[in-house]
Amino acid sequence: MRKRKKRYLIAPNIGEQKKKNPVILRMILSEESTQIDFGYAAPSIYVNGGWIRIAPETYLQIQGSPIRYPLKQVKNIALAPEQLNFESKQDWCVFSLYFEPIPIQDCVFDMIETETPSPNDFNYYGIKITSVKECELKEDLLEKVTN
Repeated sequence: MRKRKKRYLIAPNIGEQKKKNPVILRMILSEESTQIDFGYAAPSIYVNGGWIRIAPETYLQIQGSPIRYPLKQVKNIALAPEQLNFESKQDWCVFSLYFEPIPIQDCVFDMIETETPSPNDFNYYGIKITSVKECELKEDLLEKVTN
């Protein structure tokens, strides 16, 4: 019988976050990847809701460490220079970013899309992970949530 690898569901703890769109919904830590799920609502300033994309160079970095954990895969969002176009101001999407796995431990990390960000870039600072061992995710529960 194959032993399942542990995965941990983490509720986002960002503190005073200036960026309200997209919003981090949850994180899943495992030995294979660090998954961050986002919710995004099309901005009302655009006639057709605008568009969304993420830079392929996006990475995670634990504060106080020089190690970068690069983006490996995306789900339901385009990688720049491609973009996901909305059809209306009422559109929204939920998307996932998969990074190289950060250590499964309590820490504070940043998600960096670009070193010199504009207001439209998805840089998030001070994302806190606490009580990792208390948040083990049961596989059967995850399958119900993601399917």
